[in-house]
Amino acid sequence: MKSEKNLTFFIIPLVVCLTTMSLLLIYVQLHWVTNTEQKPGGYCEIHHEGLFLEPINTWSNLGFIIVGLIIAWQMMCGTFKMNVNVLTQSDFMSVFFPSLVVFLGPGSMMLHATYTRLGYEFDVLSEYLLCAFLVAYSTQRLFHAGVKYFVGIFLLIIAVCESVSRWNIYLPVIGGIPNILVAVFFLLFAIPEIFIVFVRHSNIRKRWILACCITFVAAFLIWYFSDTGRPLCSPTSWFQGHALWHLLDALALYFLFRYFISENNSDQTNSTVNIF
Repeated sequence: MKSEKNLTFFIIPLVVCLTTMSLLLIYVQLHWVTNTEQKPGGYCEIHHEGLFLEPINTWSNLGFIIVGLIIAWQMMCGTFKMNVNVLTQSDFMSVFFPSLVVFLGPGSMMLHATYTRLGYEFDVLSEYLLCAFLVAYSTQRLFHAGVKYFVGIFLLIIAVCESVSRWNIYLPVIGGIPNILVAVFFLLFAIPEIFIVFVRHSNIRKRWILACCITFVAAFLIWYFSDTGRPLCSPTSWFQGHALWHLLDALALYFLFRYFISENNSDQTNSTVNIF
């Protein structure tokens, strides 16, 4: 029975992958209009004739799917089962986090493949889901709360994001309201983590969050300078900075997972040991 339960840790994210990818391909087929004009899209890559308007930016999102399934596989195999933390102790969290990472792939694909309003909504929704998870998971650990607390905070953040997502606000460098919300919630995620690591001295490997931050900063710089009209933008090139941004973000999420899963509070009297 235990092995059957563990198998669901991989099966459910896999079902999320197959279902969302199938819906994506159906939607793209139904809304496919052959382009008569090639022009740079909103993320530099020129719009192509074919099924996907931005094929390189679209397919690069497979990185999220691969990372999500790797996380799901490791959770199924119990690779980190000796660590006592929320991810290893909760079946719900063991399935939910990799499923969210997987969903980032098709969510972003929908935008780059179609440039429709629905594609945009799926793209920002996938970002909001991740932000909601990070803040809810961090505060849940901070207050030693249960799954009900996590779900409540998660849903509250999604509601806030959706209610203000239509606001017409733009900040230099960051961009519009979706990017602003992501930045705000990343900050709200970081504050509890600082308290958990440096005040509570949780037994957690800080090197993984450092790797995550370095990778994400590199990804952000590439994203900024590769945007349409900026120095690294080359609309007709096979190398697209925005595609690299997707791949680096996926890698950063794997580092973040390793940070979360490295937490081991089975022995609070030895909580400062093996932090790195």
